Order: sequence, then C-alpha cells, then structure tokens
Amino acid sequence: MKSAKTVYFCPMRMTISGLPRDFDKFDLQRLFNPFGWVEYTKIIIDPISGLSRGKGIVEMRDDQAAQAMAALQGKVLGTSPLNIKEAKIPPPRPA
Repeated sequence: MKSAKTVYFCPMRMTISGLPRDFDKFDLQRLFNPFGWVEYTKIIIDPISGLSRGKGIVEMRDDQAAQAMAALQGKVLGTSPLNIKEAKIPPPRPA
C-alpha cells in the first residue's frame, strides 16, 4: 500500500504599515483579495488605547504575495502611503 505524500503550504507573511486607523481585518483582506487567496489577516491594536496602530499582517502564497506587494507598495489610503515588507516565518516544528 502506498503512503500519501504530505504537501506543506508555506505562505509569505507580509507586514503592512500606513493603514488608515479605521481599517479592520476584513478591509485588509478586501485590499489583498484581488491578488489571490488570503490565508490570514491581522490588524495590530494598541493594548492601552484599544485603537489600531495603522499596521497589519497578511499571509498569502508566495507568488500572489509578490504581485500584491508590487501593486500596493506606496499606494495611498487615507493620509499615508502603504509600506509592505516580507516578514520571516519560523519553520514548523517537528511533531
């Protein structure tokens, strides 16, 4: 009997700064959706004030993330241009 191969999907994690303060994770997902499937989004919240810091995290497939970075880098939403950088994801730990 043949064993099935396990294929691991390794997304690219991007950090985004310059987001409008009223952006939520769904707005962030809608911003990146035209470039492909968005695996994960998060808005960074200030723990004291409870308000957005204007930063977020998005995970997508590598090729789609590269297209999104090229298209959205420097785009102005509100008052600040977007600054998008690749963030390193630690490798998965063995079970």
